[in-house]
Amino acid sequence: MIKKFTPYHALIFVAIMWAVFIIDLLIPGFTLNKFGIRPREFNGLVGILISPFLHANLYHILSNTLPLLILSAIVRWTYGSNALIKAYIVAILGAGLGAWIFSTGDLVVGASGVVYGLIGFLFANALFNPSIKSWTIALIAFLLYGGSMISFVQIKPYISWSVSYTHLTLPTICS
Repeated sequence: MIKKFTPYHALIFVAIMWAVFIIDLLIPGFTLNKFGIRPREFNGLVGILISPFLHANLYHILSNTLPLLILSAIVRWTYGSNALIKAYIVAILGAGLGAWIFSTGDLVVGASGVVYGLIGFLFANALFNPSIKSWTIALIAFLLYGGSMISFVQIKPYISWSVSYTHLTLPTICS
């Protein structure tokens, strides 16, 4: 029974995020964040796959960890592991490509796009497979994490759906 609710794929994803973050902290004068997405630069394309595992500081990684685990559990519980894996793949590629094309930052890091992708998956499922269950789940996810979407309007210049490297000192413990 517990296996049904445990998002193993999300736990692995988050464990890799934290391992990369800790390695970044332990190597003075070096940061893996330089491999993030560099918008509209050919060499920045590799960042599309790497960026979700890179984080600017402790606050940034903490802000992504809990939503990833909870939303992944919701997707896994309601739609299964295959749906969760597909949602992750589409979210990573979609958010990464979107950041590469549209970001105004110099370097983009973080897994916020995956968080938004999971919320988007739940809403898309509710739209294309409408039921009380699907809409309830989508609305619960929105109530839990929809407030983070306010960052789309960039109230703070250094926090958005993509974190710009130029506005943060990397790596730092917290800002």
